[in-house]
Amino acid sequence: MPGSRNTERLLALVVAAALAFNYPLLYLFADGGTLFGWPLLVVYLFSSWLMVIVLTALLMERGSSRRADASSPDEITAPDD
Repeated sequence: MPGSRNTERLLALVVAAALAFNYPLLYLFADGGTLFGWPLLVVYLFSSWLMVIVLTALLMERGSSRRADASSPDEITAPDD
């Protein structure tokens, strides 16, 4: 199946995102530190969320371009008379 590899990658991304937004990892950034005046936890949450969105978009675009390439037939030339 052509989409199964993309499905596996999306599933791995969902699992990684679930782990990234889980308590033990969030606790590491909740110590009250700041980065450019922003709380470290806020910076971590927004940057992680942005990374999940970008990776999802890349995976979906990559999968849709492969399906379009696979479904379009090769150039068909008219026979010479």
